[in-house]
Amino acid sequence: MPQIHVIRQQDCLSSVAAAHGLLPATIWDDAGNADLRKRRKNPNALAPGDELVIPDLRCRQESAASAARHRYRRKGVPEKLRIRLEDETGEPRAALPYTAIIDGVHSEGQTDADGRLEISIPPAARDGRLLLGEAREEIHELALGGIDPIDTLSGAQQRLDNLGYACDRLDGALDATTVDALREFQATYELDVTGRYDEATQAKLEEVHGC
Repeated sequence: MPQIHVIRQQDCLSSVAAAHGLLPATIWDDAGNADLRKRRKNPNALAPGDELVIPDLRCRQESAASAARHRYRRKGVPEKLRIRLEDETGEPRAALPYTAIIDGVHSEGQTDADGRLEISIPPAARDGRLLLGEAREEIHELALGGIDPIDTLSGAQQRLDNLGYACDRLDGALDATTVDALREFQATYELDVTGRYDEATQAKLEEVHGC
């Protein structure tokens, strides 16, 4: 019988799917989630309190020769973490050495020409650390998991904070710091500087942030 999972802060579709032994698409495309798909266009940006229908597991049979060794790979694991790094002028931080530490696992490399990096992470990872520079002197704490929908104020705060427009709070409560962050973002991208989270600001924030 299908279950109902109530989304909590830092839940994302991938982590919920992994916990139930299903692919994210199997859950998201289930008919029981049709109404949720209409309200939330991005399955990786669900709001706390959203109800996600978890369909029953289905058995699948595979033929295999006896007295032989076989390897099976679980689909959907691991997930990918993608980050783009920019300097204060908006230029990509290319060829920047980094170390990412996720669930105690270290990954090393350098950003590409567009300032991007991509690493594999467990679907249920909740936090991590990104160390940048030759001496790894620049340290960023990573809060992994879900991000609130783009049409919520908490979702705006989270994205602004990710982009360097500091917000004192990320819970959807409008305060002076959030208004200042909105005004700074609007000025940067030549929008009407109102401090309000209007449709034009929402669209530009989604474009710049990437989701």
